Amino acid sequence: MAASAQKENRIKFALHHQRWSYENDSPNQLRIEAVKVLATDYQPKMEGKLFCPVCTTNLVRTPKDKSIFSNGRRACFSHLHKYVGIPCDLRSKKPEGKTYLNEEEVRQAIESNDLVVISSFMEKPPETAGLSSGIYDQSSVEDLEGPTTEVAIGRHNGQKFSVPTKLATVHSICRNFDDNLYKYYVFPESNAAVRLIDALTDAASIETKEATPRLYFGRIISSRNAGINPKPTNLRLSWLKHHESVKDLCIKDTDAVQLSKGINDDSAGRIVLFWGRITESGIGLCINRPGWGEYGLLPTKYNDLIPEHNRK
Repeated sequence: MAASAQKENRIKFALHHQRWSYENDSPNQLRIEAVKVLATDYQPKMEGKLFCPVCTTNLVRTPKDKSIFSNGRRACFSHLHKYVGIPCDLRSKKPEGKTYLNEEEVRQAIESNDLVVISSFMEKPPETAGLSSGIYDQSSVEDLEGPTTEVAIGRHNGQKFSVPTKLATVHSICRNFDDNLYKYYVFPESNAAVRLIDALTDAASIETKEATPRLYFGRIISSRNAGINPKPTNLRLSWLKHHESVKDLCIKDTDAVQLSKGINDDSAGRIVLFWGRITESGIGLCINRPGWGEYGLLPTKYNDLIPEHNRK
């Protein structure tokens, strides 16, 4: 029997593998060979062959035969009760950050790509990005190696470890969002290692300016070039879904840079991820001139993975 489904389910997809067994096979084999399946993609023949992306124990879809609960909630994945003794923070509504026993453990997590330590997001594109008609070709840019930095993610009283970091782009997080969703990240100005799914904050939950930088997601309502005679150097204003107590919320950056990220007049409904502080703008709020690497458009195929319950 499955454990009861939580109202705010953190298992956004299951790993489907026809021949893999939790008791007999390697978790690495599962993660390499399995197919990611949303609850909406579930088919009865998958029963018994769905696994948790974190602890790799068996999952079931609840309810099995309907896409919506009687109370209107969508179907979701749940752990089997028989594995309740296997630790998995996806069962928790308020998971704690990850801590590490020693520096070697941290470095192994980084090398295996389970942990990403970001020293900063790129303010400007590297020279290798290139230009195409005055617009940066962001698709050619990968995260770069950053400096070695001390971060307090030790298990004993915030013990600090000296670890390699990355100069990152939000675009790189968006590009392989499903692979990144359950990785641990240490973001700039933070010493906490948290899963990406728990780091994301819904911009529509923000009621006032925010001095502490965070990783936000927002749904675009509309976007337009603010110039009377539109030019690439004009500001483009991309308006986001906002809290009911806020007049408006927008991303302000040049038309050229926003277009290079795929944000244009037809972007209504798309989801954008951005890093930074939310400031005041007249009687509303804005993200004013974010750094080049501080925001990116989420591919639509990942929309259902966004944890829209993540309120501040």
